Amino acid sequence: MSFTSRRDFLKNAAIGSAAAGTGLSASVLFSEPSGFNRIRYRDLGSTGCKVSEMGFGVLHTQDTALIHGAIDSGINYFDTAHGYQNGACETTLGKVMKTRRKEIFLTTKISGAPEKMREEIDISLKRLQTDCVDMLLVHGPGSREQILNNDTMQVMDDARSQGKTRFIGFSTHNQVVGLDAAIESNFWQSVSLPYNYFSPPEVIDAIKRTRKNGIAIIAMKALITVERPRKPFPDIRTDKNGSTTNQQALLRWVLNDPNVDTVIPGIGSFEHLADDVAVMGTKLTMNDRQIIRRYTANAKQHYCQGIAGCTGCREMCPYGVEVHDLNRCINYAYGYGSIDLARYNYYNLPRSSRIEKCDNCETCVVKCVNGLDTNATVHRARTLFA
Repeated sequence: MSFTSRRDFLKNAAIGSAAAGTGLSASVLFSEPSGFNRIRYRDLGSTGCKVSEMGFGVLHTQDTALIHGAIDSGINYFDTAHGYQNGACETTLGKVMKTRRKEIFLTTKISGAPEKMREEIDISLKRLQTDCVDMLLVHGPGSREQILNNDTMQVMDDARSQGKTRFIGFSTHNQVVGLDAAIESNFWQSVSLPYNYFSPPEVIDAIKRTRKNGIAIIAMKALITVERPRKPFPDIRTDKNGSTTNQQALLRWVLNDPNVDTVIPGIGSFEHLADDVAVMGTKLTMNDRQIIRRYTANAKQHYCQGIAGCTGCREMCPYGVEVHDLNRCINYAYGYGSIDLARYNYYNLPRSSRIEKCDNCETCVVKCVNGLDTNATVHRARTLFA
């Protein structure tokens, strides 16, 4: 089914409008929308706020009608970043904020460079057309030292005390280290991290103990995107055969974990929106597990599980290059279909993980424990980033 507009989406999905939220009070509460009645909200850590278990990753869209449609459907958690599409994503979301700020929980991310953070915060607030975001995240710290950096924490604490954000956290691709550092800090209120079917047991355990400490868990990269941008899928509410898509099964797997507060797939069309909203309020089934097993059997040949938390190749390179970081950046190009996003993430890597460190090697000595071709990774990285 094709949804070409917000009106078409609402008419065909029969969702209706969610009740307005209570703005910037301690608790963001919504009544269930009429019609299709599966919208669900979860506690966001110990913030006192409730957010839709399906969030909206504002990464792939500059369509304000799509964002309005998501709010109308009952989604209230929106996540973007200062650097997404060179600021265009924040600007798009800001156009919606002019009339609907009180209905959403607004999250954005800034770089982790202390000398840039204060300026980026003010620029992001201007783009978003608001004086205060609900959650401000530091984008991408990968080590314990970065997460516990006093200068970084001071900037974030100042932003909170100045009323520029209500809550603070960080996103990381070093899951266990990041989660343990968040607990140790007694400072950070949320962690956004890749979490999907390929995540190893140590990541699942770390999420559990972090959430028990009252820290919110925001799951990203749930869809295991491989070699192509995400495509639209039929809405299971109108599918008479009752079929479930790969993406729906993968999202349901993540939401089956009660320690996850929200998941934030990138939504780029009304088809994506209908697909994702239909997952809320449903349970993981044996059929879902079979779908996931079939899909991931093929994905294993192409998908770097380091994105999900595998540590099998870390610190294997004699020059310090982390191949899983290169694969993550490559995935933005070939999986998400965004060269700009790939380059943005690549140039935010530490210099020790950049491709110029590989110039002296004819063959990559790093061996993937899951069988991926690391030489192909290096070749692709050279093509994209050299």
